[in-house]
Amino acid sequence: MGYFGQIVIAPPTPPAGASGQLQFNDNGAFGSDAGLAFDKAAKALAVGGPMKAAGALFTFRNVAPPDAELANGQLAIFFDAAANRVRFHARNLGGQLRQGQVNLGPA
Repeated sequence: MGYFGQIVIAPPTPPAGASGQLQFNDNGAFGSDAGLAFDKAAKALAVGGPMKAAGALFTFRNVAPPDAELANGQLAIFFDAAANRVRFHARNLGGQLRQGQVNLGPA
């Protein structure tokens, strides 16, 4: 029997990021971000920035997201800590921006 080649066993690729951080494809390599983590015990997803979904943009900042981030048919919900209110910005399907708010009182 002749020699036809060799078998190379590559070392396993370690996970990206710290424990609990979600992994994603980052230009062909494993990527992660401290602002995107999952707490397995609490069953909670932490997103350190705007969270976009079809039809909605949820922000956890104390300021309004730039209105330019809203596509037609999207809604942004955010907390205005300085004024103690939950505010809403929405862009209807015609592209018009609409705004509203709910004032919060003491519990």
